[in-house]
Amino acid sequence: MKRLNALFRPVERYADGVSPKTHGIVAIVSLATFVGVIALGFVPVTRQIETSGYTTSDLQDATTRAEVDTILQAFEPVMDSVMLLSVLDYIFILAGFFLFFSLHSLVLHTLAFHDRLALIPKIGMVLTVFSRLLDSLENLWVILIYTNPEDYATILISLMNASETLKWTLVRVEYPTLGVAIVVALLIRYTSVFDKYVASRH
Repeated sequence: MKRLNALFRPVERYADGVSPKTHGIVAIVSLATFVGVIALGFVPVTRQIETSGYTTSDLQDATTRAEVDTILQAFEPVMDSVMLLSVLDYIFILAGFFLFFSLHSLVLHTLAFHDRLALIPKIGMVLTVFSRLLDSLENLWVILIYTNPEDYATILISLMNASETLKWTLVRVEYPTLGVAIVVALLIRYTSVFDKYVASRH
């Protein structure tokens, strides 16, 4: 139990560090950035990269040096777009981090007196930390590969593949956890569905 408390303490500090209103503003700005990066950044830049016959997803899914080298050769005419996409990816990661953390913080404020239910957003925040860390690492391995196409370490391919696999494993849990946290918070705030549960705890 002490280890769990130590794990959750940083996210609790984040949630309690500012008011719900501030978390709401951060969530709105982060959501706008999140959507804007996708619509105004990822979509047009990816279309430009696709003229090479490949996408950065193909590079991330490649498992052998021969596959990676073939994709890197095709990327040469659109390398500026590939580099721009990596920058946009880090902006996307940061925006997603603050969006998820702010939403979970708002939920935590709503569930302040529901210890067990409050575990949902706390777990969600921890998942967000690790999924965004893995996403950042995956992006880093890709950058190290395409910035040194002639002499990159082959181990980077394995690191890229492992980071991608672990990231998506966490994301498949992270997104539903946020959804459940929001639904529980709305039920607590606007209905009496958990009244009996609360009464049994006091």
